[in-house]
Amino acid sequence: MSVSLLMVACTTGAQALESQVLPAQSACFVSEEQSVSVSLEWAETAEQRRIGLMGRDKLEEHSGMLFDYNSLQSAKNSFWMRNTLIALDIAYVNEQGRIVAINRMEPCKSVAASNCPTYPAGAEFVQAIEMNAGFFSRYQLTLGDRLQTVPGLCASRP
Repeated sequence: MSVSLLMVACTTGAQALESQVLPAQSACFVSEEQSVSVSLEWAETAEQRRIGLMGRDKLEEHSGMLFDYNSLQSAKNSFWMRNTLIALDIAYVNEQGRIVAINRMEPCKSVAASNCPTYPAGAEFVQAIEMNAGFFSRYQLTLGDRLQTVPGLCASRP
């Protein structure tokens, strides 16, 4: 009897680290000085957005996840890092495709969701993009820069 209880406990623990890999699409971030090409997994459904990048132990340099809401989200809406193993940057993008906020998010090691901090957007948004921590500063991408999701419009800049 104790063996079956142990198996249930292990299975339940494994379920806490669910993960997903979604089809990726090419996009780019565009500033006055440059265009930075990225590959973004597109999270469009509530379930895909809920799981996000949970359970991942790495993310390639120019890879990330785009959370697409198709409607304006409140500045009070926030993300959390429950079951997320890597530090991430998150950029919130408005209806015009402009970055309106950027936050750094740290993994939450707590099993209890209530112990994980939340990261509010601070500005209304329609999309949020998670990339490796430091990505936006490394490429000098700031507020007002744009996300371009039509790959043909991602021309390289000098």
